[in-house]
Amino acid sequence: MAQLIANERGRRSSRVLVSLALAVSGQKSDGSHVSGAAETILVNRHGAKIRSTVPLEPKMEVRVAMLAPYKWRVGQVVWADSGEKEYGIELYRPENFWGIYFPPEDWELGVPAVTLVSSDAASGATAPHLRGANKPEVESSRKEEPLNIPEGGTIAILRGVASTGIPFQERDLILPVGDRDATMLIGPMVPLGTKLQVIFGKNSVEDAVVTATSHSREYDRWRIWLNFSRVLVVSKTAGQN
Repeated sequence: MAQLIANERGRRSSRVLVSLALAVSGQKSDGSHVSGAAETILVNRHGAKIRSTVPLEPKMEVRVAMLAPYKWRVGQVVWADSGEKEYGIELYRPENFWGIYFPPEDWELGVPAVTLVSSDAASGATAPHLRGANKPEVESSRKEEPLNIPEGGTIAILRGVASTGIPFQERDLILPVGDRDATMLIGPMVPLGTKLQVIFGKNSVEDAVVTATSHSREYDRWRIWLNFSRVLVVSKTAGQN
């Protein structure tokens, strides 16, 4: 669409796929006031592509509020797709209002070197439900201490590049399913062999490779299987390494 193309031309900083709850409000050209819930689809330092429950219009000044933690900024609607209820918002002052990590401007999509091995270790993943039958293994020349993960999983942040070439950052439950394997639900689709960063805590960041993906969505998200270079040790007690 013309609006989308114009928006792409105007992009001046790295974009990240992330869903953040918002409240938007403003006054339309006919003088009517609108306010309601919205969520981000793509964000950068200059603004965001959002999906809104209330109709907005181009050149309309809007107040965009983050709900957790609460903070707000003023911006302008630069394009509108009323059919999809999607809108481009430009902040009046470029900043990291969204509070997330932005990759460098020269971020490039790279596929790591992998060695194909048997896929038996991707437990719970049967052939009819997976996009790939072989499982790549992360190359590692270092022997490190095992990574402890609770038996019921733990919350982690997953960071990488989607199949569209757009950087993303997701936060969800990651479950161990083997000596070096874990599974997680994410929003964007990622290709097999993609190297991702898994952030367990401030001082615990691990590299992992996507070994399999589901054919169908669960709760509107894709299930992926990850292979780590470090051995995963399942802890019977709750907690995080």
